[in-house]
Amino acid sequence: MTTQTTNPTRLTTPARDVSGFAIFAAGDMGEAHVVAHQMFDELRFEDGHRWLGDWLATRTGSGSDWMHLQFHMALFELTVDRWDDAYARFTAEILPVAEATNDALTDAPALAWQLALTAPNEAPIDWDALRRTALRNAGRPTTPFVELHHLLAFAGANDVDSIERWLSKIRRRSIGSLATTVLTSMASALSAWCRSEYRAAAAALETTVPRVQLIGGSHAQQQLFIALERVARHRADVPATADRFLAAA
Repeated sequence: MTTQTTNPTRLTTPARDVSGFAIFAAGDMGEAHVVAHQMFDELRFEDGHRWLGDWLATRTGSGSDWMHLQFHMALFELTVDRWDDAYARFTAEILPVAEATNDALTDAPALAWQLALTAPNEAPIDWDALRRTALRNAGRPTTPFVELHHLLAFAGANDVDSIERWLSKIRRRSIGSLATTVLTSMASALSAWCRSEYRAAAAALETTVPRVQLIGGSHAQQQLFIALERVARHRADVPATADRFLAAA
C-alpha cells in the first residue's frame, strides 16, 4: 500500500466517485471530500485515515457538508480497525447534530448501522434519538435516499410499526416508480430484520441492494447495504456467491 499522502490527485470536474456518482466538491470542504472519496475508492484506507484526520484537526466547521466529512473520517477509522475512535466520533460529533438539526439525516443512521454491524461488543447506540429525528422529518418532501435513511433509523430502533405505517403510505403514494420499488423492498427487508427473520431479509436485500444506487448514494455509502445483506445471510446461514460482496472486501 502506498504511503503517499501529500498533494493527492483530485478527481475531474464535475467530481464523481468510482461508481460515477456526483459528489460535492466546492470550496475547501469540497476539495477534502473529493480526496476522501478517491482514497476510499482506491482502498487507500490508511492514507485516507491519516490525511483526513490531519485535515480535520486543523479546522472547525458545521452544517451537512462538515457532518459528511466526519462520516468519511469514521469510515476510515472503521476500515483501519479503530472502532472505538469511530464510535467516539459518532457520539461526540454526529449524534448531537442529528438530534438537534437536519444536517445528518443520512450520515447519522448510516454510521450508527456501520457501528452496530461491526461492534466488538454490544454498544449503546442512541437509536431513539435517530428515530425521533426520522419521525420529525418523515412526512416532509425529500429525496428517496433520505427516506431510505429514515427507514434505517426506524429499523435501528426496532420500530416495526413506523416501518409498516411508512409502507402503507408509500404504496398509496406512487405506484410503479423506481424509487417506490426500491424503498418498498428495502422497508420489507428491514421489517423482516427487526423480527429476526433473517432469511426473508436476506432474500429481499439480494434483489434490492444492487438497485439502491439508482436512487442515490456514493460507492462509499453503498457499502452499508452490502454489509447488511452479508450479515443477514450470515445470520440466516444462507451462502452467497464469492463475487457478490467484492465491493465491500
